[in-house]
Amino acid sequence: MTAPRLRVVVAVPTFRRSERLPRLVEAIRADAASVDVDTRILLVDNDPAGSARDVARALAADYLLEETPGIAAARQAALDAAAGDELVVMLDDDLMPEPGWLEGLVDAWRQHRAAAVMGYVRYVWPEGTDPWIAAGGFMRRTRFPTGTPLRSLATGNVLIDGAQVRALGVAFDASLGLSGGSDLDFGRRLLAAGGRIVASAESVARDDIVEARTTLAFVRRRAICQGQVRARLLSRDDRVDAELAKRAGHLVGGLVRMPVFALAEGWARARGDLPASAVFRRRLWFAQGRVLGAVGRVTHEYARAAPAG
Repeated sequence: MTAPRLRVVVAVPTFRRSERLPRLVEAIRADAASVDVDTRILLVDNDPAGSARDVARALAADYLLEETPGIAAARQAALDAAAGDELVVMLDDDLMPEPGWLEGLVDAWRQHRAAAVMGYVRYVWPEGTDPWIAAGGFMRRTRFPTGTPLRSLATGNVLIDGAQVRALGVAFDASLGLSGGSDLDFGRRLLAAGGRIVASAESVARDDIVEARTTLAFVRRRAICQGQVRARLLSRDDRVDAELAKRAGHLVGGLVRMPVFALAEGWARARGDLPASAVFRRRLWFAQGRVLGAVGRVTHEYARAAPAG
């Protein structure tokens, strides 16, 4: 008996980036044409004004409006919209798939039947970026060999087995949608429930970093926010005493690391080691974020301006 043909929904969560969608949808379709699966494209519009609706219609793509603000709500809406037998591939609207992107995800899933397969994001700095910032690893991913078990999850380029995730009772936490970290939280709970996450080295999506993200102010804010979110998420516990103990651990850990990284950064700068200087400065900012997160201060990295009126 012939096995049923595999079905995949490629979900693109988007927020007011309609001008990027035609090129992205075209690239997705071109890449999917060489893969032996049935594919449909779903634009999940997180703009309450529905700014991507007309674009989706013009592109003959499926459209879903998710008004709850934040990427977590958009990702969960994509999972909820998938049919029971569909695999859900998520691709951020600021990425561009490279040849073999979808096949890399699907082949890794076929080989390993994991609950999630994480592809690789290749960050490309624009010409003229400060070499110190480019050397600091502020935008970075590790390209693990295909099938490598992973202990964390990033959802910019990922395949999720919706049936497994539903059976395990795991969902994205919409309360983290604007602070960041919802993918980290989702991955941790997926692993705790018995699901597996593996890497796909063959699935590559390119991120051409915009100039606004190449400034010292941006990379500093990003590193601090990541430390805050990490401390907040890893301190969560149903028991108050356990949560306080975890927060204390992050507080002490951050306070101990800050002067160490500051000294290391100063020494690297003094000897002219640009990459080491940038890396230690990033670690210092991350440790600062851990301290802030441990005492309950979390910056909403993806906060949105209130509508005029």
